[in-house]
Amino acid sequence: MSSKSLKSEYQKWLWMLATADLIVVAFFLLPGVGVGGDISKLANWRLLTTVLVPIAVLLLVNVLPHKAKCMLVYWKPYGWMPGSEVFSKFAPDDVRVDMKALAKNVGQLPETPREQNARWYQLYKLVENRTEVAEAHRSFLMYRDMAALSLAFALLTPAGLYLIGAARGAPWLAAAVFASQFVLTALSARWSGVRFVCNVVALHSAKKITGAGPARQPRRATAQQN
Repeated sequence: MSSKSLKSEYQKWLWMLATADLIVVAFFLLPGVGVGGDISKLANWRLLTTVLVPIAVLLLVNVLPHKAKCMLVYWKPYGWMPGSEVFSKFAPDDVRVDMKALAKNVGQLPETPREQNARWYQLYKLVENRTEVAEAHRSFLMYRDMAALSLAFALLTPAGLYLIGAARGAPWLAAAVFASQFVLTALSARWSGVRFVCNVVALHSAKKITGAGPARQPRRATAQQN
């Protein structure tokens, strides 16, 4: 299943999170908002959340490249991906993965982060439609985008509150609320990503899958050296 189709499945959760964040801003951080509101104001609010929120979410989430989002989630240098330590760190710690059986089924396991991620991606493409892999992938993408959205709120909301002259302490409260949300969603994305990459290698550890044989690796390495 493609990343695009997976995103369409969780898009509504991003909209709901953004709507909830706007409610926090409007009713708890901005003075006077939400007190004594009439029907017309509620109608305007509904228009804001149903029309503008999806557009804003798409712009905020898609402005960052995939590598930058992973950097925010894992707090690693730009370009680091969940599969970068799959064979050296994550898989050995997963009780479902027999490393000897994995090496037997897929060939020599690479050691550098870039090679680990590249080899893992090859293995992933062979099992991408398996239920446990697709569900873990969707969770990772969803929490990763939520983390990016939360960081945008953590940075923009306090600045906006300060510029419009909100009550004293409101910008700091907003920063604390949305920074906490960012940490929670980033950690959720982090562990979902680990589960995602480990689900792939667990399948290859349990059974030799057609196309994952070890014969291809040495030839590729030799070609790269030449």
